[in-house]
Amino acid sequence: MNTLIRFVGFLTAKLLLIPGLSLAQTSPGTDSVRAAWDSLEVSLLKTTRTYAQVDRLIQAINLRPEYLDRLPSTFPVAVTIKEFSISSPFGLRKHPVHKQTRFHGGIDVRAKKGLPVTATAPGIVKRVGYDPGLGAFVQVLHSFGFETVYGHLAGYCVQPGQRIIRGQEIGKVGQTGLATGPHLHYVVRKNGEPIDPLHFCFLLRRRLWLLK
Repeated sequence: MNTLIRFVGFLTAKLLLIPGLSLAQTSPGTDSVRAAWDSLEVSLLKTTRTYAQVDRLIQAINLRPEYLDRLPSTFPVAVTIKEFSISSPFGLRKHPVHKQTRFHGGIDVRAKKGLPVTATAPGIVKRVGYDPGLGAFVQVLHSFGFETVYGHLAGYCVQPGQRIIRGQEIGKVGQTGLATGPHLHYVVRKNGEPIDPLHFCFLLRRRLWLLK
């Protein structure tokens, strides 16, 4: 992956040396170079597996804003800085109910019951329902092999097959399933594998900072 990103950076520099060529100004529908570049961007985003790889990709190439907008890059619940708390991080932890060390495939965000939970990227709702452990949940499919899951909800307001946008409310914070208090269990998977969601929660802000 790192070698591929370095190659992309080299390719970008070579392309920009062509007189009069600007990747930002070419038309994706009519220009073969732009179309090939778009295809390369999509391929790279599909093969990334970690936040670090995505972040390096963003810095290595001029990633199109519409591609960035498809990544799960915001925080799913609007808590204040004073109230912000991750009660259980991603990785191994002692389960609060079973009292055994288990892998935790997401993060638990403390939040007041009834607070809106919003989608962190545009996508299509894959499943909604109730699980004995996860409680009421919503699962959303996104572009480039990403998917997100929102659990322990008090309820949800979307249905399978529904297209949603980033920031759209999909449910409310609750305490359903195996939960010792009101919170949101938030999961990000890439190509089926769980990755640390906290890394991606502020990716959009990071990108905006890089553009300054």
